[in-house]
Amino acid sequence: MRPKPPPGTELARLDDLPDPGARAADWESGAVLLVRRGDTVTAWANICPHAGMPLTLPDGRGLLHKGETLVCPAHGASFDATGGACTGGPAADNRLTPVAVEIAGGIVYAA
Repeated sequence: MRPKPPPGTELARLDDLPDPGARAADWESGAVLLVRRGDTVTAWANICPHAGMPLTLPDGRGLLHKGETLVCPAHGASFDATGGACTGGPAADNRLTPVAVEIAGGIVYAA
């Protein structure tokens, strides 16, 4: 698994994130996946716990179905975008690895 960003690391500008939507952060070649819904951002390690592949497409976009479910583009496993639990597909009892974030001044930082 990739390392988590140190607290205070700038990950993205809130205005640059789709709403609702998901995309890789600018840190460490997209090692963190940011999910935005309004003024709330949830972050996960950008790796499928089942396939070991990025949860984003090569251009950094994440597949967020109905604003609620992240879908692994490699094999279709789905994960709750808020809690990280697998909700369908071959990942079964796997869950996403959370990354703590905070928003200050319109910037998303690692917490």
